[in-house]
Amino acid sequence: MIKKLILFSSLILMGSNLAIAQYEVSNIPKELLSRASATVRDEQRTFNIISPSEMVETVRSVITVHNNSGDDYANMTLGYDKSKQIKSVKGEILDEDGKSIKKFGIKDFKDYSASSEGTMFTNTRLKSYSPYISSYPYTIIYEYEVRHNQTLFISSWRPDFYGDLSVQKSSYEILAAPDNKLRILKKNLIKDGKEEMKGKQKSYYWEIENIKAVRSEQFSPNRHETGMRVFVVPENFEYYKHQGKVNDWNSFGEWLNTALLKDKRELPPTTVAKVKEICKDLTTDREKAKALYEYLQKKTRYISIQIGIGGQEPFPAKDVDRLGYGDCKALVNYMQALLDVENIPSYYCIVEAGNRKMDVDPEFANLVDGNHIILCLPFENDTTWLECTSQDLPFGYLGDFTDDRLVLAVTEDGGKIMRTEVYSYDQNLQHRKGTFKMDKDGKITGDIRTKFSGAQFENHFYNMKEIKDEQTKRLKRQYDVNRIQFNTVKYTIEENDKLALIEDLNIEADNFGIKNNDNFTVYPNFLNRSSAIPDYRNRANIVKITRGYTDIDETEIQLPDNILPVIVPANKKLEVPMASYEFTVKIKDGKMVCYRKLQIKEGSYPASSYADFSKFMLDVSLMDGTKYNLAFK
Repeated sequence: MIKKLILFSSLILMGSNLAIAQYEVSNIPKELLSRASATVRDEQRTFNIISPSEMVETVRSVITVHNNSGDDYANMTLGYDKSKQIKSVKGEILDEDGKSIKKFGIKDFKDYSASSEGTMFTNTRLKSYSPYISSYPYTIIYEYEVRHNQTLFISSWRPDFYGDLSVQKSSYEILAAPDNKLRILKKNLIKDGKEEMKGKQKSYYWEIENIKAVRSEQFSPNRHETGMRVFVVPENFEYYKHQGKVNDWNSFGEWLNTALLKDKRELPPTTVAKVKEICKDLTTDREKAKALYEYLQKKTRYISIQIGIGGQEPFPAKDVDRLGYGDCKALVNYMQALLDVENIPSYYCIVEAGNRKMDVDPEFANLVDGNHIILCLPFENDTTWLECTSQDLPFGYLGDFTDDRLVLAVTEDGGKIMRTEVYSYDQNLQHRKGTFKMDKDGKITGDIRTKFSGAQFENHFYNMKEIKDEQTKRLKRQYDVNRIQFNTVKYTIEENDKLALIEDLNIEADNFGIKNNDNFTVYPNFLNRSSAIPDYRNRANIVKITRGYTDIDETEIQLPDNILPVIVPANKKLEVPMASYEFTVKIKDGKMVCYRKLQIKEGSYPASSYADFSKFMLDVSLMDGTKYNLAFK
């Protein structure tokens, strides 16, 4: 009996040692340590679809953090609301040798509302845990179960989404009844999944092993485009007690119309009368829409509101009319209600907003794509887009937050994919002209006029609304010129064929010409200088420039009489497939005249072309900093 107890104790100890050894940091393959801030040791994520209205998510995640850059990967935040309940959560922290430092449970998680500074209302709450470990490396284990009362939104699998995160093993499984038809999107997978029966359910299973961390490379495609992804949506689903059947974007738009947008555009009689009063003397739909958009901007303000059907349902127009505020959904819906009074068609559009262009997937209808709502006015031969959350942007202007990307437009006949306004590199124009006079002490005074258009319209747009002192602070950051002072500042908006912001400045700057023994040192191009970009050897990614632009700078400096008006002229032209550059400097009629033009062209280019691009930008930065030593008479 004693021998049996000793043997049993030895087996327990052996099993314990094996468990410890399993997550020793030394067990991570060396190739997974290079460039990695953290490593996923083992991740198992399963979604068990029990019915259209019930789904259970179970997750086990083991992550080793190598340094403080990887701490964010050790943090865990789980949201919950009426459609999502956290049933259990626990975890453990291990040291470098795989020995337990601490165990934790749900009582150790902070619980707080998901509302933020920009969110007035939300139904979602968060449970969050951060380990706060200062000794590296360490390993954290999370295990949790979440019950969902909907099946339209299922988190997708993106095992290699983060470049500084290596992956030892990750798996993703969907369990569903065999007759439950699933729509499955698979992108960039390097290993096929498998399907098999598990009891009465069908298993759809994917796994991946030994994914290395990668170097971050500027001008690379978005990881949403290049990373592996599995995205699953049941054809029949339930979402906040709204049943639906979706197999493409058209049927998804039909469901949105029925479940979320129906009967939301009624206005009170007084507002209907106001709309008619505003439009009574206007003849075209575009003129009327512009006037109503400006009415919207004056009457309402944007506040994030994440309540209703999963934060997806807009407030009724009459509520926005009464309260004077709303989120993007509500303000777009309200603008549609105003347009309805004058029978002007409009489309409620779902867009993935952000400075990096991202499309809704044109071939795979889902609820995840899109984080913002804008409005489309399908005028004949003149499709117009409106950003209804802005109280300042001109009618018909979309900036780099939502330009040039595929969106879902919800029409009366269902959903359809459209592309928002596209600004090409020659339309994204910043054209600056400066005329100055330099005195015998090196001080300059003069005028600068800059025209901003296309996606560059917003470069200095928000200066317009500031008081003079704040304008000056902004301008000193935007014009990096030593001791610059702004005597007058004026902004105007041109709304002719091409929308443009005009900035007129009168400036002065002491010591612009720097006295150096028997000469002045002068930088003729002082209003716009480019920087070099990193030089990557053996670049892995293609070169992708998502937004091109054109900068033109013309400068004339009247030189003082005590300066010899003689220099060696500069005349430089550079060109690579994705960019071109011109730079000239000469003296004419006692003036130093400088012309600079830089064009960066949007597009995708081979990885091998990056070396030339990097060399080009280095040469541009050197030419931009050209200086002249002007001799005294």
